[in-house]
Amino acid sequence: MLAAFLVTLPIYAPNHLLFETGVYDAAAYMAPFANTLLGGSVVAGVLAAWLSVRPAGRTRMLGRGWVFSGSACYLVGYGLFILAAAVPGFAAFAAAAAAGALLAVGTVELAVAWGAYMAQYNLRQALLWVALMVGLSSLLEMLLSSVTFAVGLLVFCVLLPLSCFLPCWKACRGELVWRSDAAGPAEGRASDAAPAGPMMRRGLATMAQLLAMPFAGLMVFAFLMGARKFILFDVMHMEVLGCVLGALVVVPLCFVRSTRPLLPVIYRLVLPAFALVLIFLNSFPGGTVPLWFAAWLTYVFFGMLAILALASLVALAHGGELPCGFVYGVAVAGFAACSILGVAAATTPPFQEQEGGPALLVVSTLFFVALIGEALLSLWRASRAAACEEGAAAGAVVCDDNGLPGRLAPRRAPDVAARCAMLADEASLTPREREILGYLGRGHGIAFIAGTLVISESTVRTHVKAIYRKIGVSSREELLERVDEG
Repeated sequence: MLAAFLVTLPIYAPNHLLFETGVYDAAAYMAPFANTLLGGSVVAGVLAAWLSVRPAGRTRMLGRGWVFSGSACYLVGYGLFILAAAVPGFAAFAAAAAAGALLAVGTVELAVAWGAYMAQYNLRQALLWVALMVGLSSLLEMLLSSVTFAVGLLVFCVLLPLSCFLPCWKACRGELVWRSDAAGPAEGRASDAAPAGPMMRRGLATMAQLLAMPFAGLMVFAFLMGARKFILFDVMHMEVLGCVLGALVVVPLCFVRSTRPLLPVIYRLVLPAFALVLIFLNSFPGGTVPLWFAAWLTYVFFGMLAILALASLVALAHGGELPCGFVYGVAVAGFAACSILGVAAATTPPFQEQEGGPALLVVSTLFFVALIGEALLSLWRASRAAACEEGAAAGAVVCDDNGLPGRLAPRRAPDVAARCAMLADEASLTPREREILGYLGRGHGIAFIAGTLVISESTVRTHVKAIYRKIGVSSREELLERVDEG
């Protein structure tokens, strides 16, 4: 059902290929539809983010009435689209604008609802499921692009209700909730009485701190998709093939075991290495095999970026530090806004020369350089913390509350997990505090825990203070002694 939602997601341009070949007077219909859809998605996404930071709105968007209304907008919007393909003369400006506006509202609401459902998964689980679902949805898009319009429309009509069913069912059962219990004690969260403006800025700052590169990658993907539509053999978008191959690359990463958080490892090692290969291949003259190969690999690279960004958003929602409405409202609004910029850039002279290839190469290379530079800077800043984490994993070093090396403390080999669980039961810790206690008991520092759980270091510190208070210790050393004592 998630794959069905991804296949029908209207702000993703390849999903329109079926209708672009079947709508009566598509040239007059698609432009007002796309403009209204993207502009409406920006407005609806910002409103969703604003609503979610208000005390009464954090769970309102996950209620039955809102989810049902969003699903109705989604289905009716596509119903107008289908009528434009079935009824001559229906493809008018008003119908196109109405379809775009309805789909914008439905897209944001369903994105928030699906995001709340996926928030049950941590980063590794989310990365696996998102990669599989993006790969499956891309294969379904290939199927829709290879059959006749009538068959494709029939399949699309089956996918539409499937994309709405699970959110509606979970909302009816009251199971779509923001994991506010994971957000920490009240003193660690924004005040409910704070104005919406400062809370919005605080939320954006938190997203920038935790997901700067994943979010930037998703925005560049949206821009490139809007600026140029490269259709292979006139039937399949290259973005679709790139997502299939990208999913094949990402799935094995889900099973990589590392003493460091998975997301930083990918963004500091895997993606920069991939970017270096692309920069090297792009340096060859035009018309050569390496440059042609680089063009294909670039779509695989951005397919990986899209998958990683979606999984990162799920992990951020799982952390509970920000409401789902804020996380996915900002994501949809940003994606739509960058798509608008890409469409506008496509009309400028640089993007019209050689079908925009040189201009897009410049944009891609700038992002590659930024990715490599950020990775080098992050590795430099984290050098001391990384040494601490390696020592902690070996049981030889204790990290202080700032993630820096502390005193040497050769650890015995107790059943740390069992003893942490016993301490958590005795102190009546919350689920998130139990999770953090497990990392503290193994000697990990603040930076490691924040990177693994995709929450801010300040939130981790708030949890650590609450853990110390409940267990009755005042330092990391005392906590480790309690763990060793059992």
